[in-house]
Amino acid sequence: MVFELDIERLRHLPETPLRALKRSFWWVRKTFFSKPKPENPAVVVAMDEPEAEAFLGERFFEPGWEMSYSYRNEIVNLRRVRYVRDHPSGLEWWQTHIRGYVHPDGLELAAHFEPEPAEHPDAHVSGEFIDVPRGNATLVGILEDAGVGFQRIGDWGEGEETTDRTAADVDA
Repeated sequence: MVFELDIERLRHLPETPLRALKRSFWWVRKTFFSKPKPENPAVVVAMDEPEAEAFLGERFFEPGWEMSYSYRNEIVNLRRVRYVRDHPSGLEWWQTHIRGYVHPDGLELAAHFEPEPAEHPDAHVSGEFIDVPRGNATLVGILEDAGVGFQRIGDWGEGEETTDRTAADVDA
């Protein structure tokens, strides 16, 4: 018996039950694994969900919701994974995780830096190494480098630059 693969049929794969399974997984996550939004510091940008996903996707962020909790009213969930050779924890695989929420002035983006869940599941779930300032510093740097205006909201802590940036400020 010889098995052959008809490559042309693979183009229909997204139309198969796999798409329904992915949608079902998303529904279960939203229904049973949602919790209130944390009050972390964030930035507000004049973008909507598709604009933010495209902007961050062009900077190597990917949808990573399959491995994360859902926060109520979350509409953006992207992550960028990197290898950190010398992190004091000894863990090597990390992610900058950005979540987005509807805001009256655009989109609220909050970021944190944490162990990558597939490589370090226990450390990821325990939350021991979550670094909100580092995640937000990465996000702010990306916005500044691209000339995207933003407003800081929440408690950014002592010693943090608290000035808001507009597109005009970046161009100046």
